[in-house]
Amino acid sequence: MMTLQQTINNFWEKQAQPALMEYIRIPAKSTAYDRQWEVHGFLDQCCELGKNWILQCVPQASVEIIKEKGKTPCLLVDVPSTSPSCRESVVFYGHLDKQPEAGGWSEGLGPWTPVEKNGKLYGRGAADDGYSLFSMITAVYALKKQNLSHPRIIGIFETQEESGSNDLPYFLGKLKERFGQPKFFIILDNHCGDYDHVWLSTSVRGVISGTLRIQSMHYGVHSGTYSGMVPDPFAIAQGLINRLHDPMSGFVKITSCYTQIPPRRLEQLKKASDILGDLAWNHAPLLSGVSTKCTTNHEILIQETWKPALTITGLDGLPRIEDAGNVIQSSVALRVSMRLPPDINFEAAEKDIAEALTKNIPYGCQVTWQYPENHPGWSAKGNSEEIENLFNLAAKKVFNKEAVFLGQGGSIPIINSFEALFPESGFILTGVLGPQSNAHAPDESLDIEYTKKLTAVIADAIHCCVGEKS
Repeated sequence: MMTLQQTINNFWEKQAQPALMEYIRIPAKSTAYDRQWEVHGFLDQCCELGKNWILQCVPQASVEIIKEKGKTPCLLVDVPSTSPSCRESVVFYGHLDKQPEAGGWSEGLGPWTPVEKNGKLYGRGAADDGYSLFSMITAVYALKKQNLSHPRIIGIFETQEESGSNDLPYFLGKLKERFGQPKFFIILDNHCGDYDHVWLSTSVRGVISGTLRIQSMHYGVHSGTYSGMVPDPFAIAQGLINRLHDPMSGFVKITSCYTQIPPRRLEQLKKASDILGDLAWNHAPLLSGVSTKCTTNHEILIQETWKPALTITGLDGLPRIEDAGNVIQSSVALRVSMRLPPDINFEAAEKDIAEALTKNIPYGCQVTWQYPENHPGWSAKGNSEEIENLFNLAAKKVFNKEAVFLGQGGSIPIINSFEALFPESGFILTGVLGPQSNAHAPDESLDIEYTKKLTAVIADAIHCCVGEKS
């Protein structure tokens, strides 16, 4: 009889990967990149592909495409528990929408052309995040093929994640009662530091992202005549931004943007930095001679996961160099992004940042601060230690190595939506976005062997969460 891993390998090669390749062929760009998504119907096609394939592979599953006019579709999968007395459930989350094509794919590769090469599957959505659906069903199939018990298994796969998941909270509110009592959620849309360990995210940073606009005049004026006399909006903007951070060191000056790092997370960070070594930073395309702001790999990981940081990501109001004249512009606008650690008083940080940017403005210039994208961070709590131990044991079986626990520098707002509805549930954030996976970029790829092994870890953990050992 085949082992759990062998069953997964066999099913993946014969069933899951061919279906994933069909998914890659669908140019299902997220709504921000395809304004005519309803007309094109590609998001619907992904859901239909998933539904038909699941029913073929796991006939015990109930599969439904949740749709309402004007809202992006969701795929809902429900697999009954092997024990009628088990009331708990495990919930998978992933997304089926994709980033746009991006230019610069290598010869023979393309966003909508699946290619298997050197152990990797290339194509847009392979790793971010189409594999999530196929990995979940592979795990379910393997558990059933091995006659291993499992709780109720639910999967929800949205089609708007790459555009902010605006529709998902609405659907979650409507579907809440159908989820039962989730023991934990498995968020399959995450990074991994290498392909030799299971990587589990224990926190994500929050973000305040807004537009700062400064106006001093009705129209631009000659810089020779008026410089030194009228306020320059760009200079004012620089001064306001410098209220938030030191431009040379990057140190954030707003005290409400900091938190105490839990000792357990510091220990996990140290282990992660020892494993990653220089991989903690050398994936950044720094020019020769340019150094990072931190001096050790440990400091880099702390900065990335538990410290605030400010970035200017956009600028309006200044002409291109080739179009620039001797003009003081009348107004400028900056896109400001402040990454914030979990466990802070987010409302206090919002207030303090807004006040720093809008109070006591030099020379009476007009300032507006609009921040449409504010998302608090998240850190694992509740039964997190129990769930982490469960996955750590499974990781040891499959990889012969302990799992690695590490916070994440980006933001995943939907976790807070899940946690608000299910405050007693644990959360596992894991994924396949490792070195050279190139999510959002040319040559996006999925490491096939790692995906199969991660799927085995997930299957084992799901089985063992009902109190039995494989």
